[in-house]
Amino acid sequence: MKLKLTLAAALLVAGCSSDPNRLPPTNPFKPEQRSAREMRLEASQLYKAARESLDTSDFSTAIERYDRLVQRFPFSDYATQAQLEKVYAQYRNYDHDGALAGAERFLREHPRHAGAAYIQYIKGLTNFDREEGLSDMLGLDATQKDMGYSRRSFDDFGLLVQKYPNSPYAADARQRMVQLRNQIADSEMHAVRFYMKRGAWIAAAKRSEQIISQYPGAPVSLEALQTMEQSYRALDLNPQADEAAKLLAANRHLGAAAATPPPPKPVPAAVVPVTEPVAEKKGGWSVEFGEKELFRSGESTPAGAAPAPPPPPGTVVDGKTAAPAAAAPKKSRGFTMELEGEEVVGPEADARRAKAAQTAQEAPAPDAKAATSPTAAP
Repeated sequence: MKLKLTLAAALLVAGCSSDPNRLPPTNPFKPEQRSAREMRLEASQLYKAARESLDTSDFSTAIERYDRLVQRFPFSDYATQAQLEKVYAQYRNYDHDGALAGAERFLREHPRHAGAAYIQYIKGLTNFDREEGLSDMLGLDATQKDMGYSRRSFDDFGLLVQKYPNSPYAADARQRMVQLRNQIADSEMHAVRFYMKRGAWIAAAKRSEQIISQYPGAPVSLEALQTMEQSYRALDLNPQADEAAKLLAANRHLGAAAATPPPPKPVPAAVVPVTEPVAEKKGGWSVEFGEKELFRSGESTPAGAAPAPPPPPGTVVDGKTAAPAAAAPKKSRGFTMELEGEEVVGPEADARRAKAAQTAQEAPAPDAKAATSPTAAP
């Protein structure tokens, strides 16, 4: 009986000492419940901070903020845009491995995203700059180095042209493919010259044939034909040598054009998304080798491009992706480049601007008297 009274008194004292305003203990394994509006506002603030760092070229800080945004709000539109812009930030921060990994992940997770063509373009630029940077740093001749990154860049740009032929980045990608093709063919021809010095006629003939078939239009195609003829003569394969001699004679007049030094190498171009169709290539004479063109006169590499690729198109406003407002872009030689300090105008903004202008033209002019009369109805 005494024990029961003691327990009852203890419970009574505990009940009286409890604070009704005291919150229950929080569960560390259960996240705090917040409204969707609060989460959206926090994501918007974090995204704006990351975008400001990106616009001010503070790429390291931008990458950290993009990572934080993706971790805290992984299923929001802000996270998708953050992944896209992070690839650009890593590319500009010379994090080539990170940019390539982020680009592949973005294309795998968002294959139908409006920025997929842009990411594919950045992927090609990353391999393109990686090859150029390594050669310049080591002082290597373009024909005496491994062309692994150049081949990857060529494949990346080729996939961009194939999947997104009407993309604003397709024209620049085609021009870069021409330069990469010429560089790879020159590297292959360097190996052929080595075989010729060693008297490896079979290897020289086969490698020359591969240059003509795999890289049609390269300036070294004529030298490859000449090497084929010499190799077949040395092997007493006169029919094959005569065929190579006929092709060489038919293309002899192209030697001056093929020997012309190439124009300056392009740097990453600032291509702004536009609604106009891509201009057609200039016509040029060509000679067929089987089913593929041997040489085309109208191909060249771009010159005078801007020093950096465009920033990521579009921003996120109120949880929805939208293009930023900016001044009209500057056009030059078929390439559309952004002005210094301006943002890239996305295709949605261009379409809305054109539609608004058309509506303003079609709208009837207001009555001057009604507009000036103080008694006019509102």
